[in-house]
Amino acid sequence: MIKSVFVDFGSTLVGFRPVFYERVHEIVKDNGYNFDKKKVFRAYVKAMALNNFPDENGHNPVNLKDFLYFLGITPNEKLVKSLNESNIRDGEAFLYDDTIDFLEGIRSLGLKIVLVSNATKGIHKLIDQFDLRKYFDSLVISSEVGYVKPNPKIFYLAISKGGYPAIHIGDIFEVDYIGAKRAFLDSILLDRCNFYPDLNVKKEKDLKYVLSDIEKLL
Repeated sequence: MIKSVFVDFGSTLVGFRPVFYERVHEIVKDNGYNFDKKKVFRAYVKAMALNNFPDENGHNPVNLKDFLYFLGITPNEKLVKSLNESNIRDGEAFLYDDTIDFLEGIRSLGLKIVLVSNATKGIHKLIDQFDLRKYFDSLVISSEVGYVKPNPKIFYLAISKGGYPAIHIGDIFEVDYIGAKRAFLDSILLDRCNFYPDLNVKKEKDLKYVLSDIEKLL
């Protein structure tokens, strides 16, 4: 029986308009490469997952040449410069419709909730903006702990706060799902946009289904 639920923040509890991969897709398209958003997303997060430590702001560092390699593009100076000089961080934040019901549902099951997020310290402003702090027993944030998912050490810190066994919920397979598995945790991939149709792993498209899955574990 699980003792706690670890949950990601961006694109899991809170969405963004535009989201980072939409900005990346636009830049790549403006430079003459017509890939769909799913392909751009998968290549970018694959490059993101190669790093286990945050940059000075707490973000996942992304080597753009790795990203272009995974996308199947030979790096050229113009494209790399465009990506380097552009703001590809997430845009305006909004709360998903299923977030509060999910958090309250987990609370009603008597489980601890630990936020595990690769984020800058600015995440605290968003947590308070959406009045989410009351749902979390602990916060494990990359900019404050010195590790980013998929580094298992960030999950070990979450375990020290929330207990074990635990299950982690997040939206990026290479970062959330694989990172959790490295720490010997169960995981559910939240695939809201059907970016991972080819993966035979536990995944859901909505947090209400994730809540139902967790209820079955108790």
